[in-house]
Amino acid sequence: MDSPARYLELLSRAGGATALEATGGNRGSAPDQEELLDRLQAEIAYIQRKTGIEPDRDLVDALVSQADEGLSRLLGDGTDAALGPAEVAGLEAVIHTDGSRPVLFVEDDFIDVMAPSAGDYAVGFSRQEEAVRHVCRSVGRVDDPTAFLGYQGTAWMLADGLVATNFHVLQAIAPGCRREGTRFVGQLNAGVCVHFGHEVGSLRPERRFPVRRVISVGEAGSPEFAQANGLNFDGLDLAVLELEPVSGYTFPEPNRVARGDDPGTRGGLASTGRGIYLVGYPGDEHSTTPDLFATLFAGVKSFKRIAPGRIMAGSGEVPEDPHGWIITHDASTLGGNSGSAIADYDANGRTLLGLHFAGRHGRQNWAHSLERLTPELKPVLAW
Repeated sequence: MDSPARYLELLSRAGGATALEATGGNRGSAPDQEELLDRLQAEIAYIQRKTGIEPDRDLVDALVSQADEGLSRLLGDGTDAALGPAEVAGLEAVIHTDGSRPVLFVEDDFIDVMAPSAGDYAVGFSRQEEAVRHVCRSVGRVDDPTAFLGYQGTAWMLADGLVATNFHVLQAIAPGCRREGTRFVGQLNAGVCVHFGHEVGSLRPERRFPVRRVISVGEAGSPEFAQANGLNFDGLDLAVLELEPVSGYTFPEPNRVARGDDPGTRGGLASTGRGIYLVGYPGDEHSTTPDLFATLFAGVKSFKRIAPGRIMAGSGEVPEDPHGWIITHDASTLGGNSGSAIADYDANGRTLLGLHFAGRHGRQNWAHSLERLTPELKPVLAW
């Protein structure tokens, strides 16, 4: 996934960037390498202004050097370019900042359309601003006082007072828990709650609700489907939690969830090539793609962000998935994004298509297709 051909494809789609030579043989204009490096520098300066955090200049210089070398090899050798870890990290920084696959801060339930890395996504998100704001309002951070960063993942409103997250996030906030079929057995850590705020630069009132109980969990996968990387696509990495009401506050409105029994779409929304955006809380050092923000701006971990991308493999197209309920996507994700909402970018901007649950370096990310989970979610779906 992090092959030279993939980077060539991503850079050819960059918002405002000139086209690269296409991997299929169609030639386009080569991009201006200095322009791409300038955009990287501009994004670093932008985040410094936004957060007030001064990055380590030696790290900045090292990252720009890696990006320069990565671009030189990519533009010089094309699909035959030899890319080591340093060059990959540099190219990841480029596509985070040139409009290809940015990681945009959420502020006041929306993005800053003037962010240098927004590229053409600024126009797309603006056209769907109301819908994007609704999705952003409904996504929260699973706070846990025992966690190193103070939180363990992401959750989002599924129905009135109910949120969806991953079972492995639940395991983090309820150590030693187990599941018996779809029933949760265990005890939550004290003080666990879902916080729907924590946006960069935000002075908004608290939007924090304690977790009252676990409603249901996805069933574990059969051992015969266990993979060497620890994943098991026969299992359902899902937990539905009930929140405790807080006097003076209302729960965010539930999301519109894509359903497999919708006669209008027939379960076909989460298809290969469809544009999506992910909303969640990237945070820890175990990133699935190298991230310049985590490297240079450690203090901005745990803020809500939007990351656009595309579905790389639709339902039924992922190997070792016996249920056809897994999709893959290439949005930029980091540790903490577990449980993030994946929304439809190509249509109305509001419908949720997936529940992100795992990723690895190389732009390979996995999510459950919500259309394929209709039988499991039907008892609690808002509609």
